[in-house]
Amino acid sequence: MAAIEAPATALEQFLIATLYDGSQVGAAVEQLRQAGLGDKVDSWLSTGENLPVTADELSKALSETVGRIATLTGLGADEVAQKIAAVLPPAVDAVSPNGELVA
Repeated sequence: MAAIEAPATALEQFLIATLYDGSQVGAAVEQLRQAGLGDKVDSWLSTGENLPVTADELSKALSETVGRIATLTGLGADEVAQKIAAVLPPAVDAVSPNGELVA
């Protein structure tokens, strides 16, 4: 399991908390799988290297969540998607020791 290398900024912490409050981790992972990003999700859940995800891929897969975060933060949806793309792989990796999601 790879650790998040740098301390998360307040915005990154907010993004992670908004995406992953309690049982929504599994739901978000399933949304990403259904959007065709299963290979990337699997890499985050495994012990190997995390494959990157693009802001465009996330915008399409998690459009409602991206929009909600944009509204809550006052940021543009594109900026939110870029931030999520940067923190999502290590965040999922961090909450899935041995490939098991921890709620």
